[in-house]
Amino acid sequence: MGLLDGKTIIITGAGRGIGLATALHLHDEGANVIATVHSDRRVPELDIDSDRLVVRTVDVADEEQVKELIQFAVDTFGELNGIVNNAGILIPGTILDASLEDFERTFAVNVRGVFLGSKYALPELLKAGGGSIVNFGSINSIGAEKLLTTYTASKGAVLQLTRAIALDYGAQGIRANTVCPGFVDTPLNIPHYEALGGREALEEGLPDFQPIGRPITTLEIAQSVSFLLSDRSTAITGTAFVVDGGVLAGA
Repeated sequence: MGLLDGKTIIITGAGRGIGLATALHLHDEGANVIATVHSDRRVPELDIDSDRLVVRTVDVADEEQVKELIQFAVDTFGELNGIVNNAGILIPGTILDASLEDFERTFAVNVRGVFLGSKYALPELLKAGGGSIVNFGSINSIGAEKLLTTYTASKGAVLQLTRAIALDYGAQGIRANTVCPGFVDTPLNIPHYEALGGREALEEGLPDFQPIGRPITTLEIAQSVSFLLSDRSTAITGTAFVVDGGVLAGA
């Protein structure tokens, strides 16, 4: 028996890294999963023989595509019980390094994508009697790091947007939380650690940065998501759900 048996969940940004691991984990926990990818590039790991995992190509910053995604989920599985707004991008640099295009693209994916996914999922979650919204922030939702200006700004916005949703809809059975990972070794983070001196410098400095002394695994993040989607977390809403290996313990 899975933690999410019978629940229908959308997860965006499922083509790699945390999103891919989470999509597969939610399926393993019994959920009906609609996993979105940004392009038509094939993701072999998602090609599994199951009628409970469907892959869709969606630009999360496009309002009409997000509306169609929500309707597809309901048409396919009957109702919607949760959404994981995971899709995101990271363009490293200071404010002087960042172009206006960098800033706008970061906010289009990282913030507008969360706004649209949450906005159009909400009516269907309410129809289902309640549900869970899990948005992806970062430790940078809470504390800043060097060379991550636009990313940090966007993840701070995600946390505050999620808190607002939790306040407005908590009495109607809607829970909204922000997962805030520490360092996870995924393709998303490669540009940042290369800007900081490359993988060798990362590995040397990681024990001082992340007290557990290693990268967090994508499965460890996925397990926190399934918990927040499940009926084991029914009193948890409006939180920064920190999965950071101890990074913020000394903040």
